[in-house]
Amino acid sequence: MKKILFVISTLLFISCQKEVVEYKLTVNSNPELGGLTSPSEGYYSEGTVVKITANPSSEYEFLDWEGSYLEYSESNHISPLSLSVIMNSDITVTANFIKKKYLLNLEVEGNGSVYKEVIKQGIIENYNSGTILRLNAVAESGWVFSEWVGDINGKENPVDLTMDGPKNIKAVFKHYPNSGLPIIKLKTNQVVGPTMDKDSYVEGTVEIIGEGNYESLAETSMKIKGRGNSTWWLCVDSNAGAVVGKCPYQIKFGDKTEILGMPEDKKWVLLAEKSDKSMIRNKIARYMGKNSRLEYTPSAEYAELFINDDYQGTYLIGQKVEESKNRVNIGDNGYLIEIDTDANERIDPDDVIFKPIIWSSVHVDGVFNIKEPSLDYDSDEYNYIVNYVNQFESILFSQSFRDPVSGYESFIDVDSLIDWFIINEIAKTVDARWYSSIYFTLIPGEKIKFGPIWDFDLSYGNLNYSDAQFENGFYVKQNNWINRMYDDPSFVEKVKSRYSFYFDKLNEFKKEIDDISYYINKSQEANYQRWGTLGVYVWPNPVWNLTYSEEVDRLKDWIGNRMNWLNANF
Repeated sequence: MKKILFVISTLLFISCQKEVVEYKLTVNSNPELGGLTSPSEGYYSEGTVVKITANPSSEYEFLDWEGSYLEYSESNHISPLSLSVIMNSDITVTANFIKKKYLLNLEVEGNGSVYKEVIKQGIIENYNSGTILRLNAVAESGWVFSEWVGDINGKENPVDLTMDGPKNIKAVFKHYPNSGLPIIKLKTNQVVGPTMDKDSYVEGTVEIIGEGNYESLAETSMKIKGRGNSTWWLCVDSNAGAVVGKCPYQIKFGDKTEILGMPEDKKWVLLAEKSDKSMIRNKIARYMGKNSRLEYTPSAEYAELFINDDYQGTYLIGQKVEESKNRVNIGDNGYLIEIDTDANERIDPDDVIFKPIIWSSVHVDGVFNIKEPSLDYDSDEYNYIVNYVNQFESILFSQSFRDPVSGYESFIDVDSLIDWFIINEIAKTVDARWYSSIYFTLIPGEKIKFGPIWDFDLSYGNLNYSDAQFENGFYVKQNNWINRMYDDPSFVEKVKSRYSFYFDKLNEFKKEIDDISYYINKSQEANYQRWGTLGVYVWPNPVWNLTYSEEVDRLKDWIGNRMNWLNANF
């Protein structure tokens, strides 16, 4: 009986016990990449309180919860990261995430615009995290893009930007003149300028934009180094050059290349014209040379120079004095020689030089530098040149120097000497009396021929340390060779006759100066805005407190007064 009662009571207990009910919880992420939830799903007994937490991924932030039967438990905020649900039924909850948005603060320095192209979808002002923008800096006329500054640094343009945080970026544009001059753009991966090793080449590229007047040159490999003596000093010493910068350079191509209509060759010079405030002296001297009987006068053209997108000002790019069929053509067996000085460290260790007996007795520091071709001391070629020059001087300073057959004229081409002399005497070229840049050629079987002319930035009265400053008085005539030839009446008459050719062109020379100054007027304005040297002393200016037009007028007046004096005294 007891057993029966136990069984019945057990059955009654089981029948009275409530059945356990479970419900499914499903938690979704929208979008799936927006973040994770904890838990993401599960089954829970009826009445269980479940805490759900949203964990946004790095590029997203939590927005809100979406679903039914939500009971907020951990925060009074509208969209807390955590919530609690009571499991009284199956529940689906969605955690909504939204991409982070970042502000792009874009500034412009100078005249230009930056265009934004969305590479990966975003919105206009505040960009979703991960948005990729392409920024393209476009300069206005007369300006050039220089660099990005801020959260992007560098010169790459256009450039891609990933919005992974707030960005502050400045596009820097720099001014250059819309002058009509051709534009030379040099790019290097090393420093080029006053701090460079002047004598060491730096690799790079050059591009020339002809501006419609000249044929352009596509970006081409080249290398560049410094050049010059006093002109390099002006670029590195602010006490001499008023400001550090605007250096002279030499560029060299791997292959012969035509530049601005000038015949192809490998080496080209960039003249800074820093001391010559008119920037015309070298150009007008070349104009005279082109009108002369000299076999060759180096050509040069004005251009705007940029180095690594930094505007450098007005330059003359031109041919250098060197042996070439398009330059100093001395054939297969000729020689190019420069009368120079070994003072002031002008002579390089690998230069091959000699000192003529008579010349060196007058000019102790004077040397004759065999520029082309390369040869060795005491070689047959070297001895030929030395002996020829010494023999010429011996005859020149002998009693029979005027002999029409065996005198000095049998050694030297007098016509080339006279034209070289007149052009340099008009300019009162300070170095041309005896110091340097006095070039001549010698081809076996032929006579010495003077030229080409070179280096006129310290000419036409642009110096303060020599009588060459003044319009009156002979100067280059004091060269001991020329001075000796003045003892020959025939030579004197030839000089007088030839000078009349140049004097008749005085108005033409003045007009050429006016034409040049008009041509480079916009360029010179930008040049002096860049360097601030107009109206400021730059070694060795005798006068410097002038405007640009006054500098041009001073040059014309000086040449006019000089040529009138020479006309009365030759």
